[in-house]
Amino acid sequence: MARKRSLDEGPVIRGSILTAAAELFHQRGYGTTSIRDIAEAAGIASSTLYHHFANKQAILYAIVINFMTDFVASTSAVLADSTLSPEAKIARTVRLHVEMSDERRPELLIGNPIRYALSPDQQQDGVALQTIYHDCVRDTIDAGVQAGDFVAPDTNLATMAVLDMLNGIREWYNPAGELGREALIETYTSMIFRLLGAEAVSVVRDKSDRDAASAI
Repeated sequence: MARKRSLDEGPVIRGSILTAAAELFHQRGYGTTSIRDIAEAAGIASSTLYHHFANKQAILYAIVINFMTDFVASTSAVLADSTLSPEAKIARTVRLHVEMSDERRPELLIGNPIRYALSPDQQQDGVALQTIYHDCVRDTIDAGVQAGDFVAPDTNLATMAVLDMLNGIREWYNPAGELGREALIETYTSMIFRLLGAEAVSVVRDKSDRDAASAI
């Protein structure tokens, strides 16, 4: 007896469902997208879709968690790299945040309307991943302050300001617009370093070096 395609190609079909659903949720909105819409976009029957996901909410949850898991894994690896300075960690994290937000834009379904569509337990799973990212950024900023690379009287407030800046990009950035991604990364990195006092620290250090040199 021939096996069903939904069993033989399970991971492939599951990936197709999530890709199609993310695009539809992004373009049309979660509420106006039906299971039939997703199945048609994925090129499968609705019955096949139900073999992989119990309902539309389960699809939404999988999209959100898959993206957040990949995002946190990538950024946490950089922020935990002991060979990098706090400045280098923040710069690389800004780049990763912008690149992943741009390249995987349809999966950025983490706003309030989407969050309300998830169950409380599902919401908590998303919040837990966001908390890991927040804490890694906060610890890096704190380490930068302790090392004298940053100036931030309140590291928690500085962390929220940095993350608000980065998260806000998804609301307005248009990859087809005049501002290219590289220019966006450079501009935001510079702005965040100013917010963290890194540029002011560099000026003070440069002046100290010049004064020390002239005294020799």
